[in-house]
Amino acid sequence: MTDSENLGLHARYGGYALVTGAARGIGRAFASHLAADGFDLLLVDCDGEETIALAEELSSAHRIDARSLICDLADPGLEHKAQEWVNGFEIGLLVNNAGISLLDPFFQISLDAHLRTLDVNCRATLVLTYIVGKAMAARGRGGIVIVSSASGLSGSPYFCHYAATKGYGLNLACGLWSELRGSGVDALAVCPGMTDTQPVQDQNLGKDLPFYIPINGPAPVALGALRALGKQPTLIPALGDRVSAGLLSKVLPRRWTLSIMKRSIEKMRGG
Repeated sequence: MTDSENLGLHARYGGYALVTGAARGIGRAFASHLAADGFDLLLVDCDGEETIALAEELSSAHRIDARSLICDLADPGLEHKAQEWVNGFEIGLLVNNAGISLLDPFFQISLDAHLRTLDVNCRATLVLTYIVGKAMAARGRGGIVIVSSASGLSGSPYFCHYAATKGYGLNLACGLWSELRGSGVDALAVCPGMTDTQPVQDQNLGKDLPFYIPINGPAPVALGALRALGKQPTLIPALGDRVSAGLLSKVLPRRWTLSIMKRSIEKMRGG
């Protein structure tokens, strides 16, 4: 029996788990762990082919109902879709994982791209957390995971807007963790560091990393978050990231932290 099968989250929350950005990376890892734990799944992603294939794979492997919901989370009509999902399914666990990360100087990224990042990373997180979470609160049980980022702890050059949006998710989850304690609804912000996902691979960020920036796999990030849900408000999954985050966000002055991060990212970008 795997670690995923011992989580006991389906017994605690019941119903379906809704995972955004489910087709790849951390979202896919969440979906796999939750399927093994016995959840039926609502897999939300804009990549139809990969999402449908994952739903079929997990349905077959775990004898669950896994459904693909093909959706652009930047769609202005997301609120209505989310309400339809809540009306059609009892959603016991929500994983706000989908996100856009653009690595470039702030003013070299178009305003349209920044606004789309804001829509996916913040607006969609708010809409889903509000609509799905309100139904959980009415039932008196549920779990909400918001995937933030270690960059959301301190800000980051070349990831300026991305880090700002991840700070939003971090603070939303922390506030809800406190506000909802005792209600039966749990909330958690997970703040992974550099993770081996498609955007990291596409931008070639995993090479020549400084020793204090470890790269982690998606599966331990998702599993660590699910284990921590209901126990604490935030999680930095990997030990190396916790050490790095503690040094950079709590010990060193902010100007030193940002200077170190700038040099590190410039090295990763090839100068």
